[in-house]
Amino acid sequence: MNSIRFACASILIAATLTPSLAHAKDSDDAQAIRQVLAQYEHAINTADTNTIAQLYTADGVQMAPDAPAAVGRDSVAAAYVGTFKAISLNLKFTVDEIKVLSKTSALLRSHSMGTLKINGTDQPAGPAAFKELFILNKQANGQWKFSHYSFSTAPLAKR
Repeated sequence: MNSIRFACASILIAATLTPSLAHAKDSDDAQAIRQVLAQYEHAINTADTNTIAQLYTADGVQMAPDAPAAVGRDSVAAAYVGTFKAISLNLKFTVDEIKVLSKTSALLRSHSMGTLKINGTDQPAGPAAFKELFILNKQANGQWKFSHYSFSTAPLAKR
């Protein structure tokens, strides 16, 4: 009888702890994904195409509005070089949702607000707002990288 009670207690303890451990792992992954977005934010605001390219997987895809998809790290880097020749950004990203879909894939939905300046003009920077969707893959070394990224403009918040 005591061995049955011990077995039942062990099962209950294991069942109780398993969701907590799974949640802790998701929290670790979510925190790591937030760090990737913070690195991306800094790189966008400093026009650092090398860092941006390294945040993508080797076969990463960037899908900008009204532009062909940039497929592969070199094409992604070239797309950002073109972007930064045309504009300068100063954006603050906010995470709206992180969903860890599996051990190696996650979805990140965010929005960003700040300013956009058209380079080569005398116009001052104007307000800008975007919404973003990233798919991330966890690499063999444990780092999360963007495999796909798409964004669009968002309505400007009323000030």
